[in-house]
Amino acid sequence: MKLRTLLAACTLGAAAMAQMSIAAGPAAEAQAPAQSAGEYASDALVTGKVKAAFVAEKNLSALDIAVQTRDGVVHLGGEVDEAAQREAAERVARGIEGVKGVENEIKVKGN
Repeated sequence: MKLRTLLAACTLGAAAMAQMSIAAGPAAEAQAPAQSAGEYASDALVTGKVKAAFVAEKNLSALDIAVQTRDGVVHLGGEVDEAAQREAAERVARGIEGVKGVENEIKVKGN
């Protein structure tokens, strides 16, 4: 079961990263300084760990929360039903090894 959860989270993380790079396009690449392969791999690992932790949380939907990591800082986005879910997502992300900070931009539906 843990392997299945980890695989699901990794797949979600990879899909999210691919979507972000497509959406960002060449303009974003020109603005941001390039990451080394090691930094990129480390950030991808953190993103995968955060997504896996969201999958393991019963009151969070990993599909509703976007996760990006840059230089160890996790950026959370998306929309959830309740403020408690927003707070839980931030708490879970902060508890992941390798996370240097969390920027929580998750919106609560109806607010």
